[in-house]
Formats: sequence, C-alpha cells, structure tokens
Amino acid sequence: MSKKEQNLKKNLYKALTEYFIHNIKNSLSSSESILDQLASFRMETGLPAALRQDKKYQKAQKNCNKVNEKMQDLNLTPQQRDTVDAAITAENISSIEYIRIAYKQGIIDAFSILRETL
Repeated sequence: MSKKEQNLKKNLYKALTEYFIHNIKNSLSSSESILDQLASFRMETGLPAALRQDKKYQKAQKNCNKVNEKMQDLNLTPQQRDTVDAAITAENISSIEYIRIAYKQGIIDAFSILRETL
C-alpha cells in the first residue's frame, strides 16, 4: 500500500471517529452525540430481532416468566407487591443503561479494529 493510500485511510478513520464518537453536539440533536443516536437506533431496531433469534436469551426469558408466575402465587399484599415491583423496575433500568453503554463501547471497539486493519 502506498504512503498516499495509508494517509487516506488514516484520515478517513480520524474523520469517522471524530464525527461519530467525539462529536458531542450535532445538527440532529443538541444533547446526543451521533454515536448515542446510532446506538439508540440499533438497540430499537436491530436488537429486538437478534433477541428473537438468540437461544440463550429465549431460555433466560422463559425462566424469567416462570419466576414471575411463582411470585404471583406468593399472595403478597399490595404494598409488598409495589415494593418488589419497584425493585425489579430499578434493576431493569440499571440493566438497560448497562446495555446502552456496552453497545456504544462495541461501536467504539469496532472503530478501533477498523483503524488497526487500515
């Protein structure tokens, strides 16, 4: 590969990473980077399809459903049920944020691998 081609690839990677990863504010949204928007979009579109096809996820979801059914049989008071529901909701929100960060890190890692191959 010529020096000119190497420089072009290096500059392309630099432009992509600066645009997608380091561009904190852009014309599409005043508070989200393009990386945030890309991750959100893919989590809303690509992730559900992947989850439907993933056997380990399907098994975990079935187990979750069984545990929820057992919880219904506990005859909890409304206050106890609200407390358990609040704890589960808080855990779910935390998990969603973890997934969002992991997804973004995966995109950053993909750019790093791209840089190494260029």
